[in-house]
Amino acid sequence: MPQFSYEVMNSRGERLLDVAEAPDREELLLRLQRQGLTLIRWLDGPGKVRKKTGKSFQWRSKTGMGKAQLLDFTRELAHLTREDVPVDRALAILAEVAGDKSTRETAKYLRSSLQEGKTLSASMADRSQEFNDLYINMVRAGEAGGILPQILTKLGEFLEQSEEVRRYIVSSSIYPAILLSVGFLSILVIVGFVVPRFAAIFADLGQQLPLSTRMLMAASRFLQRWWLLLAALLAALFFGGRRFARTPGGKNFFDRLSLRLPGLGSLSLDIQVSRFARTLGTLIISGVPLLKAIEISSKVVANSLIRVDIERIYQQVKTGKRISQLMRDGEIFPIKMVQMVTLGEETGQIGRMLETAANELDRSIEIRIKRYLALVEPIAILLMGLIIGAVVISMLSAILGINDITF
Repeated sequence: MPQFSYEVMNSRGERLLDVAEAPDREELLLRLQRQGLTLIRWLDGPGKVRKKTGKSFQWRSKTGMGKAQLLDFTRELAHLTREDVPVDRALAILAEVAGDKSTRETAKYLRSSLQEGKTLSASMADRSQEFNDLYINMVRAGEAGGILPQILTKLGEFLEQSEEVRRYIVSSSIYPAILLSVGFLSILVIVGFVVPRFAAIFADLGQQLPLSTRMLMAASRFLQRWWLLLAALLAALFFGGRRFARTPGGKNFFDRLSLRLPGLGSLSLDIQVSRFARTLGTLIISGVPLLKAIEISSKVVANSLIRVDIERIYQQVKTGKRISQLMRDGEIFPIKMVQMVTLGEETGQIGRMLETAANELDRSIEIRIKRYLALVEPIAILLMGLIIGAVVISMLSAILGINDITF
């Protein structure tokens, strides 16, 4: 019987190195979980931690299933396997009844790979453009522990929660964006088309105009003469900024800026931390080794500065330090989350505590987003009103001055 070397953490947070015999890694993982031990990493054998590939975390690929199709696929596969339908039969059913062509093709490919002797996780790894590292490792852990239906259910819940957060932020931003766009276009129409008409009238009368009206006329003339140049400059600034943001220095600059914006900086930080904590908790609960779980979870973090701190945690966890202490030493994790992780280490429930902390942080994020969006509407209306009001007053002051003209 083969031997496996591994590192685990007990409920007291102590790191232990041990060697055990087992038919395979899957059987040994189940035994460790029953003993209340959290697997940190395999030290040899098939479960040895792979090197980082640097591949970015993506939900949507250039080809194959998108976010919505992946979520539906996961839900249906979880439902069928919970009903004790064999995986290959479940995939055959999905290949027949799925309404989306990409889902049918993926189900057919996975079933074909299973019939060739591959595991489901290995088959999914062959289609990494559709199934990311998070998905593949959770399925692998489900296969190892004999709890694939539960893992697929958990994956479906995770994907749904992530999609709900994204959809809420996008939908909540639509109305303020429309309001600001309409206001901006209204100002352009007034300054670019309405004001020049009055300028011609005032020029014919030869009236001495008030300072505010003269400034408005100058702005209108400038816009009429140089609007094409202004549009070109704005386009160059936009595309140049996008290109700069793709460079390491540019990404670091914008990531640092996003964390320093008043109010929005803390919100951006909490969104990234919540995403990391939820992913890490889900992976740990699913039986993925802690080090591998941290490595995978770091890929869901978009901000490079936050990722540097997570990389620090990853490197120092390998040296035997407790993750709660490393989180406390940094400046990105809320103190309440750190305390819950500490409690999780003491009770052997790190994964569940991370999920609970992420849920509480998500509720706080939702409340703050609602508060900020509630302020956007009155501020936008007030700002547009002040600008348009200033334009109207400038025009009226000139019109009322017509009475002073001597004919």
